[in-house]
Amino acid sequence: MVPAMARILLWCGVVAGPLFVAVFLVNDRIRPDYDPLRDFVSEAAIGPGGWLQIASFLITGALMVAFSVAVRQVVSRWTGWLLALFGVSLMLAGAFVSDPAPTTVRTGHGIVHNLVSAVVFLVSLPAAAFVAARWRPTRGWSWYCRAVGVAVPGLFVLAGGIEAATGVFQRLAIAVGCSWIAVLGLRALRS
Repeated sequence: MVPAMARILLWCGVVAGPLFVAVFLVNDRIRPDYDPLRDFVSEAAIGPGGWLQIASFLITGALMVAFSVAVRQVVSRWTGWLLALFGVSLMLAGAFVSDPAPTTVRTGHGIVHNLVSAVVFLVSLPAAAFVAARWRPTRGWSWYCRAVGVAVPGLFVLAGGIEAATGVFQRLAIAVGCSWIAVLGLRALRS
């Protein structure tokens, strides 16, 4: 049985991903001169109204760090640590606003934002999925975790390489990763 405090913290992970997706979908609709097919989610943090995306990064990151505490107890220590890195990276992505894309001038905050984004999509989230594949393994769970571990960085690389659909591939990477986190949380709640 999962202790009561761990259950609360697991719910943080179940809620975090859908909240993050909901905020970027709202931004996709309300931001003038913002094209979700072309623009990165992070670009919604630039300029007037950017506070909404910044707050989303900070709140989602904090929820993920809280979630990681329970994941370390219920799932595995390494999955928890990798998700903590993911959450901290999201908070840093909110604190260091991205540069507009495409740009010829890189700022310090834009460089930090890009580095922590690489940690999110290429390291922490995929690695957490691969490590979690060994937790209470079933054929379906192991396959799902490994598919997420490959899909998230693959979609992120495509986002950087296909300018006309950058936003689409990045949003797919986020949706795949956030869905997996929610499923992990629900699975842990049932353990």
